[in-house]
Amino acid sequence: MSDTSSTPLEKHFNNIHKPFSNFIKAQSTASFFLLMATIIALWWANSDYAISYQQLIHQQIGFFIGEHYIQTTVKHIMNDGLMVIFFFMLGLEIKREFIAGELADPKSRKMLVACALGGMIFPALFYAGFNWSQDSIAGWGIPMATDTAFALGVLMLLRKHIPNGLLAFIVGLAIVDDIGALMVIALFYTEQLSLAYFAGAISGALLLLVANAAGVRQPIFYILIGLIIWFLMLKSGIHATLAGVLIALTIPARPQSNPEKVLTEAKDVIEDIQVDENNIDVLSNRSDHEKVTKIRVAADLASTPLRRWEDALELPVALLIVPLFALTNAGIPLNFDALQQSVSTPVGLGIIFGLVLGKFLGIGGACYLALRLRFGELPGNVQLTHVLGMSFIAGIGFTMSTFIATLAFEHQPETLTVAKMSIMTGSIVAAFLGATLLYVSAKFKGRQEDENRPVFDNI
Repeated sequence: MSDTSSTPLEKHFNNIHKPFSNFIKAQSTASFFLLMATIIALWWANSDYAISYQQLIHQQIGFFIGEHYIQTTVKHIMNDGLMVIFFFMLGLEIKREFIAGELADPKSRKMLVACALGGMIFPALFYAGFNWSQDSIAGWGIPMATDTAFALGVLMLLRKHIPNGLLAFIVGLAIVDDIGALMVIALFYTEQLSLAYFAGAISGALLLLVANAAGVRQPIFYILIGLIIWFLMLKSGIHATLAGVLIALTIPARPQSNPEKVLTEAKDVIEDIQVDENNIDVLSNRSDHEKVTKIRVAADLASTPLRRWEDALELPVALLIVPLFALTNAGIPLNFDALQQSVSTPVGLGIIFGLVLGKFLGIGGACYLALRLRFGELPGNVQLTHVLGMSFIAGIGFTMSTFIATLAFEHQPETLTVAKMSIMTGSIVAAFLGATLLYVSAKFKGRQEDENRPVFDNI
C-alpha cells in the first residue's frame, strides 16, 4: 500500500479544521452570521458611509441576451434571485417533514398545525385592529412569520434549561408557519397575474413531477427546468421566490434502488477490499479505484436526492444567502423619530403587538385548547410552560417578516422604514420575554425539585 500518511502541515491543518468545521456546522453559527449581517447593515446605513450603502444595494446591473437587455439592482438580485434558493431549501424541508418528519405523525401534526394557525391568525388580527380601513392594512401578513434561525439561536442559548423536544417543536412550528406565509405571499401579495406565464410555470412543475415518477435523477435536468420555471414565475406576477418551493416539491424523495440491496453489494465490495487492505492503491491501481468508486455510487443509490440537496444547500443558505438578505434589507436609519414612529403609528403598533402578544396568545392559547380537548400532544418532556416561552420567541419574525414588508410597502419607502424598525423592535422584545420566561420557569422548577427531594438524597 502506498504511503498515505499525513504530512506535518496536514496534521496541523486538521487540528484547526475539525473545530472550525464543527463551528461552521453548528446551528448557533447560522444565527451568529445573521446577527452580524444585521448589525453591519444597521451600522453602515447609519454611519458616515450611508450613501455608499444605498448606492450599493440600488446599484444597477445589466447584461445582454441576444438583442435583449436585462437590467436590475443588487437588491432585486438578492430578493428575487438568491432568495429563490432559500425558498427552495425551505420547500425541501417542508416535503421531508410531511413524508418522514414531525408532520408525518398525525398527533404531532395536529398540535403543530393548531399552534401555527393560532400563531398566524392572532398576529394578523392585532395588526388589522390597528390598521383597519387604512392603506397600511396591506401589511397584515408581516407579523405572521417566524425567523427560524434567530429563534433557534435564542433557544440554543437556553439549551441547558429546556428539553430537546422544544427545539424540534419550534422547527416543525416554523415549517407550518412558513407554509402559511408562502400561501399569503402567493394569494395576497401578487399585484398582477399573467395566466399564460403562470400556466407555463405550472406546466414546468408538472413535467418535473412526471420526470420524478419516471425515475429521472440527474440534477442538471431539474436545474434547467427549474430555471425556466423561475423565469416564468417572475414574469407571471407572482413573486419569483415561490418558484423555489414549487420546484422543491418535485424533487425525488425516494432512493433510486432498494437501500438494503445496494448496501449489501457495498458490503461485499468492502469485504473484498479488506482481504488485501495492505496493498490497496486507489491512485495507480484502476481496479482498486473502481472498488472505492462502487462504494460511493452505492451511497448515492441508497440515499434520496431530496436529502442530498438539502444537506448540500444548508450551509450556503445559512451562512451566505440569508445573511446577504439581511445585509441588503436591514439597513434602516436609526433615530429617535424612527423609533417614535415604530411605537406610535398604526403600522408600528400593529407589527410590535402582533409579533409579541399575537404570537404569545395565538400559539399559547392554541396549545392550551388542544391539550384540553386532547386534539394533539406535545413532544416528550415538553410542557405548556415551555410552549408559552417558545411562543414569545416565535415572535422573532425578522427574515420572513422583512421580506413580506418589502412586498407590502414596496412603493412606500417611509412606511417600509417604519415597518422594518417595528419588526426589529418587536423581535427584540419577543426574544427577551421568551428567554426570560423559559429561564425563570426552569430555575423555579429546579428549586421545587430540590425542595421536594427526600432528605436522605442529599446525604
